[in-house]
Amino acid sequence: MKQEIIRIDLEGVNCYLIRISDGFILVDTGGHMILDKQFNNRRDQLEKELKIAGCEPDTLKLVILTHGDIDHVGNAAFIREKYGAKIAMHSGDVQLVENPVIEKMMESFHYKSLIYKVVFKLLNKIIKKVNQKMLDNFEKFKPDFYIDEGYSLLEYGIDATVLHIPGHTAGSIGILTANGELIAGDTFANINKPDTAINACDFKTLATSVERLKAMDIKTIYPGHGKPFEM
Repeated sequence: MKQEIIRIDLEGVNCYLIRISDGFILVDTGGHMILDKQFNNRRDQLEKELKIAGCEPDTLKLVILTHGDIDHVGNAAFIREKYGAKIAMHSGDVQLVENPVIEKMMESFHYKSLIYKVVFKLLNKIIKKVNQKMLDNFEKFKPDFYIDEGYSLLEYGIDATVLHIPGHTAGSIGILTANGELIAGDTFANINKPDTAINACDFKTLATSVERLKAMDIKTIYPGHGKPFEM
């Protein structure tokens, strides 16, 4: 089964376009980021990259969301309306897209690093203000269907299955191909070096998910932020 993973770097946050024999599947859609110097939903850039890859409204089969953070789901409603593709995600993050509130958005703003903890504490009011602006600009939506552990994507032309890997958020998922490629959302990042998420709702749960992944035959990680890296 022919398939290719194309990384789309939207200035700090990744989307992945999976090219299959008769079209494409888009994993994540980009959106506003908390560290943006200028308020930017990345929509124009995403559309440009989709067009370059040859992805048009009649060829986009499905949109899969790895989790509910705005920087990954911010353009989902727009893409569904323009491209006609259904949206799939895990039910654990549904509140983040259907009825998001600032308190829910900031549940994942917990850090292991002492430096990050101090920075977050000092900048808490500013971060909350930026999050509220992102929330005010967010187009809420209801996913077309939910996917969970073991869901096969063969019907969409991908030899891959869904893994539920909670920790960063309750509904975080990964897409594991038969070739050992894992699109991991924010469970992993590669900012300065490959690592697990620097922030999470629950670090204990995240560690359990990562240990489980280490026991699998995974060759390449496609993180939510930064370049892909070998497992």
